[in-house]
Amino acid sequence: MTTIIVLVVWTTSGTFMLMFLAALQDIPVTLEEASRLDGAGRWQTFRYVTLPLLKPTLFLVLTLGTIATWQVFDQVYVMSQGDPAKTTLTPAYLSYKTAFRNFDYGPGTAISFVLFVIIVVLALVQRWVLRDRDAVPRPGRRARKRKA
Repeated sequence: MTTIIVLVVWTTSGTFMLMFLAALQDIPVTLEEASRLDGAGRWQTFRYVTLPLLKPTLFLVLTLGTIATWQVFDQVYVMSQGDPAKTTLTPAYLSYKTAFRNFDYGPGTAISFVLFVIIVVLALVQRWVLRDRDAVPRPGRRARKRKA
């Protein structure tokens, strides 16, 4: 299992690093300079300027990483096929094995659907956690009263 984890991290980390690099290059230098002129240190510049501008990319990387984690199939199929003692069995490989090796198409489809629901719920939770709390409320929703 450790070998499969290292392989998956190794093959996907380059893509995620490229996404972060593109997002970091998209941050205007003038915002960082303005924060320095206002007296912010490196940590404050990162926390209040860089990190909020990286939120969309962070959401994308976390969502794609979560989906990829739950859908690990090819590495397990090639390296271990769920053995030894089903320690490397993933939901995606279990769905394949149930549907196409055991010819139980109904349970295989059910496993895939449950996997889909889990991924959607985790993506919605990530979206809720990373939401912009200072955004202007949408029309039709009540605005929260803030204590001054």
